[in-house]
Amino acid sequence: MRTTLALALALVLVACGGEGVSTTPPKVATADSAGASLEKSPDSGQVDRVGPDDGALKADGVKDLSFVCQVQGPLSAIFLVSVDDKGAPSGQFQADTLSGQNEGPRELTAYKGKATPGIGVVVGDKLVNAADGSLPELAAGPHRLVLYVAPSPAIQPGSRLRVYVQRPDKSLVGGATITN
Repeated sequence: MRTTLALALALVLVACGGEGVSTTPPKVATADSAGASLEKSPDSGQVDRVGPDDGALKADGVKDLSFVCQVQGPLSAIFLVSVDDKGAPSGQFQADTLSGQNEGPRELTAYKGKATPGIGVVVGDKLVNAADGSLPELAAGPHRLVLYVAPSPAIQPGSRLRVYVQRPDKSLVGGATITN
């Protein structure tokens, strides 16, 4: 009887999984659920719009990498991250629209905005970043964005990059992955 009771209790505990307590990071939505595409922009390597530092939204004399991203809003931040062959963040490169002391999602590495290069975000022909490099919340619905990022030694030919968007509720959505 005690063995049966102990076994039943063990099964209940395993099934509950320590309800409310988790030491693993939450899963990030996949590209299929995100609707975020990513492709190299035709002007990549031909224009200079941003510098390599957080909030550097002015030309610095070095041609930038640029990417076209189509995504469904609302969104409050964008991340361009190096990933491994399985699409998981590798920690080798991250650029984002966070600024200053704003901390990134722990699923990506939780860098503060000031520790990462910025991303210049253009809609149409207009740079939509705030003066500090952050991204004002973009409304619900489809958005076609061009993302400008300064080149980095971490982005070599053949390296893989993935776009992530953060919703106003701080949920993180993983988008498409491309090979540079």
